[in-house]
Amino acid sequence: MAKSPDGPRGESPLSPEQRDEYSNLILLCPTDHALIDKAPEDFSVGFLLDMKTQHEAWVKITLGAASNSADEKWAALVDTLTARLSLDTWHKDVSAVLSGGEASMSISTEERLRACLHWIATRPWPKGYDDLRKVIETIGHFLNELLSTFSQHADPDRSGDRLRFKAFYKIPIWNDDLYQSLLNEYQECREYLADIVLELTRYVNLFSDVVRDEIDPDFRNEQGYATLIIEGEILRFDTYVPRFTEEEVSEISESVNPLKDFAEHRLVRSPRFSW
Repeated sequence: MAKSPDGPRGESPLSPEQRDEYSNLILLCPTDHALIDKAPEDFSVGFLLDMKTQHEAWVKITLGAASNSADEKWAALVDTLTARLSLDTWHKDVSAVLSGGEASMSISTEERLRACLHWIATRPWPKGYDDLRKVIETIGHFLNELLSTFSQHADPDRSGDRLRFKAFYKIPIWNDDLYQSLLNEYQECREYLADIVLELTRYVNLFSDVVRDEIDPDFRNEQGYATLIIEGEILRFDTYVPRFTEEEVSEISESVNPLKDFAEHRLVRSPRFSW
């Protein structure tokens, strides 16, 4: 029935409130709307209600699979994780940990990644997409390893905006044995941090690949993969895209403990960085 008694098909016992209820509404394009209103005798109330019912049935049959609640939940999880990781600024946020000079990370990045870690650890996962879930959980494990390792020797700088990894081998009173021991520990810790960032970025990019394979083939096609800015020769910085090989992806799908496997493989995966 029309919204008002004066409109086409306006004669009805329905109240003004009932005329605005979903059961009495139909959405039409401007062309069809004008056509139908100009010929109310050809497009009766019964005819329009039948047309609406048939279209609703078509939508339910055709799009029912796409509106699966678990799929919708996974799509929302993917969007949320993408935002929490801030993939668009990933190279700016974590590349400073790879710096050949003083490794650092902004406090806002550290807080966001720590909140992301907590978010991953507390997820009630929807059903399905076991491979995607495993990749996301592994991202959480490597985030935890990065943040816990970095925080052991990081303090806020004078600005209060960044955390800087201390050169803890610098001792106030000279002791050759202690200095060499601390220097070796520092270099190993820096290499480990670099490898963690590389491996974590590989998993971030694997996350994008799995989403494209299983949920959205166009996921981040415009933005591309997450990158790292690598300090090379003097005044030279290169962009690197850390990714797993196809063989490594097969191994990952069968892995029970990715962190343990990483410890075994980190000495041979390329590139490697040292200071």
